[in-house]
Amino acid sequence: MLFLHLHRICCLLFLIGLAAASHPPAPLDIRIDHHKVNTTRDLIINTPRPSFSWKLRVSDNVHDRNVQQIAYQIQLKSTRLARGEKPFQWDSQRVISSRSIHVPYQADVDLLPSTYYQFRVRIWLNNIDEPSHWAEWIQFRTPIFGLHDYLINKTELLWIGSTEINMNELRKEFFVPADSPIKSAIVYLCGLGYYQFYLNGENVDPSRKLDPGWTTYEKRTLVVSFDVTANITTGMNAVGVKLGNGWYSIEQHGRETYGK
Repeated sequence: MLFLHLHRICCLLFLIGLAAASHPPAPLDIRIDHHKVNTTRDLIINTPRPSFSWKLRVSDNVHDRNVQQIAYQIQLKSTRLARGEKPFQWDSQRVISSRSIHVPYQADVDLLPSTYYQFRVRIWLNNIDEPSHWAEWIQFRTPIFGLHDYLINKTELLWIGSTEINMNELRKEFFVPADSPIKSAIVYLCGLGYYQFYLNGENVDPSRKLDPGWTTYEKRTLVVSFDVTANITTGMNAVGVKLGNGWYSIEQHGRETYGK
């Protein structure tokens, strides 16, 4: 009787093990438009039609050979909606394909600018009928598309700056009423040198060094973006920027090239 009881327990554990192993693990190293999602805290995708990439997890079982992806499924949804906004959802359904690099977003409508989204991926393999586990939901946001035209057309924008030649610290206060909560607050920052960005006396992201990157300034300048929704409080707030020379200043080069 004891042997029979133990035998039943072992069979039960074996069946549970088979059930747990029926779904392959989720794909890894997921990327959206070349960006590694697990190394970027604030993921910004500057296109209304991104592409997705992922890798299959390699099994430690030496008997698993010639394992290939035969299908995939991508789900995408909008998040952080304001009152009255309609949620957006897209489901690719099961797509028969071995493709796992630069898989295009194929919904009928483009992603909207200045919007938060989440997506996730799962796959099917040739050696098992069940799909893999879903990857975790991954959040990203879109910026203002066509930022140059947007700035030209928005005549009501408030600018901070100075005509003083040696002015390298800028500051602007603004008030947020308690009866008007902020849905989101995004900062776009562009300059011809280096900077440090502060909000309410705190460096917003100390990990951002030597930002923005160097360009041929006569042709283009880069714009960086920060999500500062969590940094703003009701009442008085203050934004500040410390400017540095960077590659734009002639003091950095020792000869007159930029910044004349």
